Amino acid sequence: MWITATSLSYAGGGKISASVTDFITGDFGVFLSFAVMSFAIAVSQWLVIRRYIRGIGWLWTTLVGGAVGGSLSSWASFQLAVTYGDAVDLLVIYACLRGFSTGFMQWILIKQYFKQSGWWIVGTTASWYVGVMVGSLLIPKLGNFLTLVVGAIYGLLTGCILLVFFWCRRK
Repeated sequence: MWITATSLSYAGGGKISASVTDFITGDFGVFLSFAVMSFAIAVSQWLVIRRYIRGIGWLWTTLVGGAVGGSLSSWASFQLAVTYGDAVDLLVIYACLRGFSTGFMQWILIKQYFKQSGWWIVGTTASWYVGVMVGSLLIPKLGNFLTLVVGAIYGLLTGCILLVFFWCRRK
């Protein structure tokens, strides 16, 4: 369920968020765009995980980590690319910062549930990196399915980490 929920919300939230900046321009529009996508992901993941992680903390941590982290990672990667040119890969920086910020915020919540929860930050960062890199290589072939595939990679990798966490908790 986690993989399906994450990939569909990533794709749906991504499509909707792309149109936000058509109506609201500037930095606030960019922030709202990231907030829309992050909210879609947060709700779908929370619906899957809510019986294991109590409360609505998952909604807030994912929303804040995704919206603030998305805006900051987008700004930082752009600034570094402008400053250093081709020496800096804009997508690598963006994906890693976005994954780190989301994973870090979610870790604040899940650290009370899992002993080795610090790996969540590493795994979320890696899942964003792998998803965005694979997506960037397959843009011409995937077309409208790009965000669905990137979301599925993100969901698959983070889902595997969650399974390991739950498995270790049962031991």
